[in-house]
Amino acid sequence: MKTFIFKVKLKYDKRVWRKIEILGSQTLDDLHMAIQEAFNFDADPTHLYSFFMSGKAWDHSDYEYYHPDAEPQTPLQKKMETMLSMIRGSHPEPRLPATKVKIESLNLKPKQKFLYLFDYGDQWEFEVEYIKEGSPEKTIYPRIIDSRGEAPEQY
Repeated sequence: MKTFIFKVKLKYDKRVWRKIEILGSQTLDDLHMAIQEAFNFDADPTHLYSFFMSGKAWDHSDYEYYHPDAEPQTPLQKKMETMLSMIRGSHPEPRLPATKVKIESLNLKPKQKFLYLFDYGDQWEFEVEYIKEGSPEKTIYPRIIDSRGEAPEQY
């Protein structure tokens, strides 16, 4: 098993960042929780989040992996999402709950960046950059391996 090292920066202030190492077998939801811990956020489960692989929120041009509670729940909601996607001139885009997406399945390339959007109301935006692979040690993952700058107040 290999590890993946990410540099996570505040989108509005890239001088504030954290490096996080995570196992390839862990999920994007695990990465979400590690980012929450790294920036001293409260990880309130009522706050929704998404990872946009295109680097742009809500652009519907690439993969989106989201908080499990953000999934359309009813057949009508699912149909509406499909219809809205078709109206925009595209086909329904790949969307999956972050709890079902393992880091190793993302086929990331070094220096590849994507967006982590936390709390749809306040819209905290983080740029996540895949740095490199690592080798696992006998420790608990995910883990914070480096940091710079003071984390902002969440509220």
